[in-house]
Amino acid sequence: MMNAELIGQSLNTRALGKKIYSFETLDSTNTFARKLFDEDSPHGTLVVAEEQTAGRGRQGRRWQAQKGKNLLFSVVLRTPFIQERARILPFVGALAAADAVEQLTHCSVECKWPNDLLIDKRKFAGMLIEAVTQNDVVTSVIMGVGINVNQREFPDEIKSKATSLAEHEENDIDRIQLLCRIMEELEQRLEQLRQFSPQVLLDDWKRRTTMFGSRITLTEQAGQSSGKAIDLATNGALIIENETGIRREIFAGDVTLG
Repeated sequence: MMNAELIGQSLNTRALGKKIYSFETLDSTNTFARKLFDEDSPHGTLVVAEEQTAGRGRQGRRWQAQKGKNLLFSVVLRTPFIQERARILPFVGALAAADAVEQLTHCSVECKWPNDLLIDKRKFAGMLIEAVTQNDVVTSVIMGVGINVNQREFPDEIKSKATSLAEHEENDIDRIQLLCRIMEELEQRLEQLRQFSPQVLLDDWKRRTTMFGSRITLTEQAGQSSGKAIDLATNGALIIENETGIRREIFAGDVTLG
């Protein structure tokens, strides 16, 4: 059980995770975290669940995860961000999780825009960032994270594209240890975002991806298109090039490699 007391005892952070809510079953950690906004929950509040009955991924998809096998959590970030830096938060979260996983396992983690983490080209983690904005300043952010940790079986419709950490390790992973390491790395990455140019984080993220130069299929609200992934813009947008050589920046969408 992802017990709040055990997590707190293992956590070595200055601010993140000092207030922890843990649940056996919850509709969605992001949904619960959003309710905490009205209660003035402190910066770094952590919401953890063993199971989500209505877990949400990007583009309105459901996040499917076996009970008691994975990491399902949300972090409330109260630090104000100007829009330029708020757009970098998906990369901050991805880097923190990738760093933590590689420190505790033998896995080599690859990043895929905008916020997926892969092992051997299969997805094992994703994020959902939800922000509250006032006067062009992001006052609060919920960073929802789902990581396939010890799950070894997946539904037929996703098993060819999904994986978990345990599938690449001999033994199951200590989920509390992994969660605490992610929170510690996240705190460090947030401090980087506060002190330095966002380009520092974007460059770190780009070193973890192989998608640039590859053909991709992009799914947006308006439909699908194809092109070549070229680079990240300084604002975190994906730069793609179509077959006629015209480039454009993408701020939201789903990318399929190949």
